[in-house]
Amino acid sequence: MNTADNVLIALAVLGLVLYRQLRSRPVGERRLYTLPAVLAVIGVAQGGLLDQAHAGLSVALLAVEAVAAVAFGALRAVTVRLWRADDGELWRRGTGWTLAAWLVSILSRVGFLAAGHALGLKVGSSAFLVFLALTLIVQNLLVVWRGRRLTGAAPVGAAS
Repeated sequence: MNTADNVLIALAVLGLVLYRQLRSRPVGERRLYTLPAVLAVIGVAQGGLLDQAHAGLSVALLAVEAVAAVAFGALRAVTVRLWRADDGELWRRGTGWTLAAWLVSILSRVGFLAAGHALGLKVGSSAFLVFLALTLIVQNLLVVWRGRRLTGAAPVGAAS
């Protein structure tokens, strides 16, 4: 698969993620980890995460991206509105703040990509899939954690 195909697939997945996060949906804990796990496996399997000619610099940039992915996942997690339905089932819906956090997250990824190119690194587009997988896993873990602490039926979280 070439870089253009990877970018199109990543954008399609991102569009699906955004669409699903901005709709009211039950929090199915196991389902929350399926897509990030698939993205991580594909990203790692495709290779190209590191530029072998500049391994140290490449690892450093990847580490900074990982920290950013975790931070943005945590930020988005607190913007998700959570509530329990009358039957006790946990529901979630992203807010306008969730969308704004996604946009900043995407822009940071573009910035990391530009920084890598400016530093002369040659890394594949698979790094975006790994970034997306990590940020989704963190967001989902924290949404589930917040949901487990929720006892009432009233919505909690950031206002839309």
